Amino acid sequence: MNVSKSIKRILLRYNTIKKHPLTKDASLVALMRYFSFNITQFIFKKPRMYNWINGLKFYAEKGDAGLVGNIYYKLMDYEDSMFLIDSLKKDELFVDVGANLGHFSLLASGICKAKSIAIEPIKTTMDKLNRNIKLNNLTSYITLLNIGIGDKSETLSFTTNNTVMNSVSLEENSNTVKVEVKTLDQILKNENPVFIKIDVEGYEYKVLKGAHYTLSNPSLKYLLVEFNNSGSKFNFEDQAVFDLITKHNFIPALYEPKSKQITKIKTFNRHKFNTLFIKNDINPNA
Repeated sequence: MNVSKSIKRILLRYNTIKKHPLTKDASLVALMRYFSFNITQFIFKKPRMYNWINGLKFYAEKGDAGLVGNIYYKLMDYEDSMFLIDSLKKDELFVDVGANLGHFSLLASGICKAKSIAIEPIKTTMDKLNRNIKLNNLTSYITLLNIGIGDKSETLSFTTNNTVMNSVSLEENSNTVKVEVKTLDQILKNENPVFIKIDVEGYEYKVLKGAHYTLSNPSLKYLLVEFNNSGSKFNFEDQAVFDLITKHNFIPALYEPKSKQITKIKTFNRHKFNTLFIKNDINPNA
């Protein structure tokens, strides 16, 4: 055990806890939740159930990066999550591309009572997601698709050795699995999505290239897309992803949950991974 690295990791976590809107005024309590989770996982090494917000629950264990932050922050991706909660309405359609363990799908269907299509290509991750859906009695609200999303129908290799952070692989080996890939235009041909979240570990450009008609659908109001330069391994730059989105009449924006104000910005976020986009003809603060 590297003590120096452990101390640095704890200090880094504590600094983020002190900055988070929901924990900055009770940072030591949140840090205790962090210690409690990690100590428990070190001893027992198995999933445990945790109570979340508005009566939601989830199972989580060490390595479940898509959910464990909710244990000590209360709500990860705070501004983005609150925008979803404040904007999505009952029976509207939310599409979760790269659903992971279901953070956003659980919020959309569990709190907003929206319909969700949760797309997760890795079977082991999808099984964990399905367990959380059943735990919250949301099977009638959330449709699971165990496929990948790209710019055409094909079969691609996906990694399997990165816990819940797997992605399209450039090579095939013992740590990859073949996955069927479709386009958003194919699976949403007869649907009217209102909100789409895309987090596919660098494959965002390909996903958007296969979504021309979807992005042009008048029903679609909001996009939430990850920008973290991970597309460079596929020779896709963040700017290309941004340009493709804005060509479809979407503009980047920031959301302030307390005032519920939306502010239009000029480019994608560089201080955090996700960027919110709204349809240009929508009055953001109407």
